[in-house]
Amino acid sequence: MDLLQEKSEISSRIQSFIWDASADQFDAVARALFSFQYKHLEPLRSYCASLGITPENLETIGDIPAIGLNVCKETSFFAGSEPSRVFRTSGTSGKGRGSSCFAADDLEIMQTGILCNCRQQLFSDGLKTRFLMLVPSPLEAPDMIMAYGMKCIAAQWGLEPPFFAVHKGGFLGREAVSYIQQAITDQVPLTIIGGSFGFVNFIDGMQNKLPHLPLPRGSRLLDAGGFKGRSRELNRDDFTELTSHYFNVPKASCFNLYGLTELASQFYSKAGQVKQPPHWTKVRVCNPMTMQDVAEQEQGVAVLYDLANIARPFVILTDDLAVLHPNGFELIGRASGSAPRGCSLSLEEVR
Repeated sequence: MDLLQEKSEISSRIQSFIWDASADQFDAVARALFSFQYKHLEPLRSYCASLGITPENLETIGDIPAIGLNVCKETSFFAGSEPSRVFRTSGTSGKGRGSSCFAADDLEIMQTGILCNCRQQLFSDGLKTRFLMLVPSPLEAPDMIMAYGMKCIAAQWGLEPPFFAVHKGGFLGREAVSYIQQAITDQVPLTIIGGSFGFVNFIDGMQNKLPHLPLPRGSRLLDAGGFKGRSRELNRDDFTELTSHYFNVPKASCFNLYGLTELASQFYSKAGQVKQPPHWTKVRVCNPMTMQDVAEQEQGVAVLYDLANIARPFVILTDDLAVLHPNGFELIGRASGSAPRGCSLSLEEVR
């Protein structure tokens, strides 16, 4: 059986599992995916072999070696036909921009995960809304994975095409405000999506002119990225308070999204609560020296498993500190020495 046939089989199995958690068992699918990647990702196979780990002697999925983000930047990982999309990291780590290749079937799996996760989290009520994006469109930023994912969401739950407020490197502030005000006039719910400090800078720039922009009932906010920026710093509670108050949106309708260009799936939290891993993902919090799991409520580095990440390593060692809780995980900050990363900084200039 050749690569594409094998990939089609594992993709079909994972797609079924994403739609229906009862269709398979996480550990069984993870073992099958590791076998596929061990065979078809040569750098991964070489690394695992150097550790004496093979699919045949794998005792638990916790023994699958995690690939660090810096390795992803320096090494090409891709199992599939010619890529149809290449997404790139922000490059804020100082080690250049990493890239993640997606063939058409990879995009299909990623979109399945995006929509299934969003249906459980951001649009659990099934309501359709208008969309204001504080990010550029996929046409202007074809290598930005967040822009691609947000367009998929808007296509499913949008009442009309989304308005992208970042255009040709500039922020269409006046037009964005007009779009919001029209939604208020029409009393049509609005979903606003952007980098965390895209929200902060938008509100900071508008408060003197418009102290509040109360959105219609059913509206919701989704920010992505961290809290540290060059403008000012906020913790999650302060950020939620700021955005909820300014837009008059209940805190339960304020969501944060955590994701990596190196993965295909994302993790939601709302109202400052813990992140919720979708059932086709798994999160471990490990001691960075031993890579052994730490106890619940103890701090460690996050290791993410994503079964939707078929063509690239699906076990990623992040540089994010986290705490594991019974019902999810909480991000604490960046590991010592790590540079700020993510869409929050790349969109920080939004004014």
